[in-house]
Amino acid sequence: MARRLLQDVDWTEMLLEVEDPWCDLCERRMHVCSFRRHRIFTFAGPQVLVCKLVHCPNQACLNHQRTFSPERELALTMPYWSIGWDVFCWLGHRRCARHWSVPQLRAELLDRFGVPLSEDAIEDYL
Repeated sequence: MARRLLQDVDWTEMLLEVEDPWCDLCERRMHVCSFRRHRIFTFAGPQVLVCKLVHCPNQACLNHQRTFSPERELALTMPYWSIGWDVFCWLGHRRCARHWSVPQLRAELLDRFGVPLSEDAIEDYL
């Protein structure tokens, strides 16, 4: 489900690069072909993950048509999510172990950590 982007949030950029920039098939260094911006909320604050997407420059190589993204992005969040793993684990623990309600989770996230999630977003993640 698409969510509106908040206008008054101060986003911190984090640049992510592919860990191994060499093509597995032809042994050439891959080139940056595009960037992807992924906005997430974490307990460290709102962040924009700027991911460098790469592909092989050799047109005869099979990896020329593939796009590779940084593996570190999955260590911070899942694709298409707007929260980090730390917020997700906090939500899961409070919801499952302590049986907190969704409005209670939302209020605590906003008051304690400044994470502005809607109730339907919290329901989707849980």
